Amino acid sequence: MASGEHKKYVSLMNKVLDGEATKEEQCLLDAHLAGCSSCRDHFNELRQYANLLNQLVHPQVPINFTKNVLDKLPADHRHAVRNWAARHPLYTGMAICALPMSLMMIAARRQASDREKSGNGQFILLKMPGDRS
Repeated sequence: MASGEHKKYVSLMNKVLDGEATKEEQCLLDAHLAGCSSCRDHFNELRQYANLLNQLVHPQVPINFTKNVLDKLPADHRHAVRNWAARHPLYTGMAICALPMSLMMIAARRQASDREKSGNGQFILLKMPGDRS
């Protein structure tokens, strides 16, 4: 079966086996299967697999099965920071403001120390080319 040529028919096979195909799609697939032995063999294999899967016993689980399994799983610690921030909005806001303020203070301190190194705490004026003053 050439994959490019028969790709749409494989999709139709799955739709037919799942019971989702329209009558027109069913007729289109039947017409193709009548003339294509490789697709017919593939469809028969898929039908056999589907029948085997449908014969499997579906276990009956207790009503609270999912809840019991989830309760036994370890607690998720990935959201610890988010949970803490939600419980302490004031501290969160202060922390968010503290970082940029700290960076500004460090930059100001560095600028002041550079100014002291350049001499007497005065700015150095540079004359730009074409400046008339």
